[in-house]
Amino acid sequence: MEIQGKLIEIYEPITGEGRNGQWKRQDFVLETVSQFPRKICFSTTGDKVDVSGLQKGQEITVSINIESREYNGRWFTDVRAWRITQGISQTQTNVEIQGKLIQAFDMRSGMGKNGKEWKMQEFLLETNEQFPRKIVFAVWGDKDKSALVVGEDVTIYADIDSRLGSNGTNWFTSVQAYKAVKGLVSSQPSAMPSNGEYGIAAPAASTAPISDPIQTLTEQDLAQTDPADALPF
Repeated sequence: MEIQGKLIEIYEPITGEGRNGQWKRQDFVLETVSQFPRKICFSTTGDKVDVSGLQKGQEITVSINIESREYNGRWFTDVRAWRITQGISQTQTNVEIQGKLIQAFDMRSGMGKNGKEWKMQEFLLETNEQFPRKIVFAVWGDKDKSALVVGEDVTIYADIDSRLGSNGTNWFTSVQAYKAVKGLVSSQPSAMPSNGEYGIAAPAASTAPISDPIQTLTEQDLAQTDPADALPF
């Protein structure tokens, strides 16, 4: 999956000690190029994607993985960047997620600041990859949920949106599905290329990278270096 937009914020890296040793994480925020722009907070782990060479205002394309984790009874979603390319294409790649639906949460409702009632239901999906990931997504309003059957495979098309928390430092990300289709009907490439390309790449028209050449990292390496103890995201 790829997200395109303008880089609007780069945060300082943070480190900590987890079950698997020391971890390092750095976040950055992008504003999408669309009719209704959204802000999305991305994270990088370890030293495989060094964003220090990027600048605010720069247009980039980010290849991502999405994963949700439970922490103290709540689910938090993380958007992880594993490759960044300078520039954007004319068309935005759809955020398409597929896997088995493993849980449907209770419907929630309330009253918004504008005085209008809202309702939303969240679902938990597990991807069908070598290293499966869990992803929580929301369906707002009265959208058709007939394709969302617990225990069955589904493909969802979604928007990603990140909002800054009340403390002014932490971003909270949600995956909002606008379409669901029964079965695995993906036309998108796999989450990571077979050669494990990972890092920052220059535009196709340029031969001069802005950082070190793309490095190789397998999905197993990703799992071992993942800062699981850094929750909440």
